[in-house]
Amino acid sequence: MATRLLRILHLRHQALSLWKGTTVSVWTGYVNRTLLLRRLPSSTVSVVNSQHTDVESGVTVVTTEGSEATDLETQRFTLETRLRNAQSPEDVWKEVNEEGMTGDNAVLAIAKLHGFTQTMKEEGVTNDVILQDPNFLVLCNVANNSVAKLFTGSVLTMLRNLLLIGMNPESKIIKSLETEIRWRMRRLNMYHLCFLAQFPMHGDSTTESQKELMSEVLRNLDMRWTELREPRSVVQLMVSVGHLSTGLMEKLEDKVLEMAEQLSQEETARVLQVLANRGRRTVPLLRALAYHLSRRQFRLDIDVATTVAYAFANLNFPNTAVLQKMSAELVEQVPQLKPPTLISFAKSYSYLKWHHQPLMDTMATYVITNLKFLSEEQVANFLLAFGRLNFTPSSADEFFDQVLPYVTEGLSSLPKWMQLDLVWSLAILGRLTPTLVAKVLTPSFYMALTEGLSFKAQSALLKILHIHTTVQQELTSYSGPLLTAEFCHPSKIHVSPGKNNKAALPVVDTVATVVGGLHKLRSEVVTPYGWTIDCEFVLDKDNRGLTVHEYQADHIPGDQSELIALQDGSHRFAVLVWEYGNYCHQSKKLLGRFAMCRRHLQAANFTLLEVPFYEWKELKSEFQRVEYIKDKIRKAIAEEAVNVL
Repeated sequence: MATRLLRILHLRHQALSLWKGTTVSVWTGYVNRTLLLRRLPSSTVSVVNSQHTDVESGVTVVTTEGSEATDLETQRFTLETRLRNAQSPEDVWKEVNEEGMTGDNAVLAIAKLHGFTQTMKEEGVTNDVILQDPNFLVLCNVANNSVAKLFTGSVLTMLRNLLLIGMNPESKIIKSLETEIRWRMRRLNMYHLCFLAQFPMHGDSTTESQKELMSEVLRNLDMRWTELREPRSVVQLMVSVGHLSTGLMEKLEDKVLEMAEQLSQEETARVLQVLANRGRRTVPLLRALAYHLSRRQFRLDIDVATTVAYAFANLNFPNTAVLQKMSAELVEQVPQLKPPTLISFAKSYSYLKWHHQPLMDTMATYVITNLKFLSEEQVANFLLAFGRLNFTPSSADEFFDQVLPYVTEGLSSLPKWMQLDLVWSLAILGRLTPTLVAKVLTPSFYMALTEGLSFKAQSALLKILHIHTTVQQELTSYSGPLLTAEFCHPSKIHVSPGKNNKAALPVVDTVATVVGGLHKLRSEVVTPYGWTIDCEFVLDKDNRGLTVHEYQADHIPGDQSELIALQDGSHRFAVLVWEYGNYCHQSKKLLGRFAMCRRHLQAANFTLLEVPFYEWKELKSEFQRVEYIKDKIRKAIAEEAVNVL
């Protein structure tokens, strides 16, 4: 028994020694061969296979010092190097051969060809030069035969490059790649899905198979969106496929909300631009992005600031903190900016109703300094922004003395609608000239713009009426054409000039209580001046309410011979309810058009009873509202008396 046990232990020891020797021998030979092949050039590697028996171990060991596979790999490596160094399509064609190329070589060659297309486009050469070359068909055949062996990244890259080059979507290679991607769809990671989602396979020109493939990609993204970890991938998905799936877009917005603090300023700007272009006013996301933008200490890049301002204006999201930060930084950079960039800021700020006096003054100085380098349209855009914000430069006389002759001379070169807007903006700023007025009050000019009931036509009609009213009340030296009484008739006006009548209803009810009933009022009065009055009433010299319909009024058309003339000491009141949107952002300064409304109605002998929203919302009871209106009436009468004196 003991002898048998010793024999078993001896055999076990011999077997273990034999196994260790074999492993070390084979591994050492493999390492030596690899190091030798790396050091020697390909021409010196010979194909030698030898077989010998290890005397000590008794095991036959095969040692390979070189092989045909090594030469083939070396040739392929050399081919790959030459393809990477190719400088033109001709260099690629020299390396194309169906026998020596692998699928990876074909992928690299197609990528290089796609890189050359941009240079060819600049030189006026079309991609047909590549697509119709016989060597390109060879490349496609090599790639088609190796599709199943390629890595997923190579398959996606080749499909994208072929589509961008202009390969026929119905071709065999495109179909093969699409089929292979469908087979691998469940194995694609999130990076591959995001990359695939950005392919040029959207729109009407796509094939049915491409639509099915993209639909499957969207379905996978919709199921696996929680795997997204990189802000860059989320932003790219919002840009490329957000418009294709509302549900996916909502999930991506939630993901961006989580990552808002990690986004760079460029990524934040891209997200805002996508939201603006898609018209998605997602307030929680906008607030988060604005908060992190305003909290960062570094200066915003000009391109980023331009995009942010545009997006905020498009979405009507004026964030005070971000606007203050951008405006303060922009004041110092205005002299170095190009005109289109500065015009973009001016227009965005005007739509945001953001009145920043130092920045606006700097813009006005920029216009004067660079006037000879600016086109008439660029100067007009600045004036439109100034008019909307009711901004008058600090050196107004110097500014308009230089700008008005310039725009007057080039007025005819502008589109008609811009000519009208320009003159209307100058009317707001009180800087009309007879030459400009005569241009827009000519029937051949305004009849085409005001024809019809569309909002654009009605808006043009109101602007013509505002210009006409300004001329009659303020430009007394004007002797050119004017509007006819028929054209100014209130029945031609079918839109309200920007006022919210619903907000005026409680004010009108309170005014009715003060003057003695609704029958003594005239509400929503459309005037020939182009303005709609929320409420009109008349008080006698003892401040008692009179029935407004029984008295003559210049702004009411028709025969008034049977009506009573208003007695001396009486007052005709126009109630104007100013809402939040009538003011500049975070300011008590009215926007340009509403400041002009106030000016016109005062000149038309109305006593104004203005009710700002910030005063009205503080009144909690009916008693407070009645006393407020009575106090407003007393103050308005007192101010009018002072002005008369």
